[in-house]
Amino acid sequence: MSAHPYSHLSDSLERELARAAITGERAYSVLEGIAIVARAISRGAAAAGRYFVQISEALNEARARDARFSGTQW
Repeated sequence: MSAHPYSHLSDSLERELARAAITGERAYSVLEGIAIVARAISRGAAAAGRYFVQISEALNEARARDARFSGTQW
C-alpha cells in the first residue's frame, strides 16, 4: 500500500533534515527533527504576524488619507 501523497516533507525541511543527518557524527534524533519543524512553524507564524500588522497599518493610513480628502471621520 502506498503512502498518502501529502505525507511527504517539504523540500526545505527535507534538505535541512538531510543536512543535519549528514553533517552530524551521531545518530539523528526524532526530537531534533521535531525541533526543526517547531522552529520552522515559529518563523512562519512570526512572518505572518508581521505581514498582518503591515496590512493593518496600510489600511489605517489609507483611511486617514481618505478622511482628510473627503473631510469625514472614519
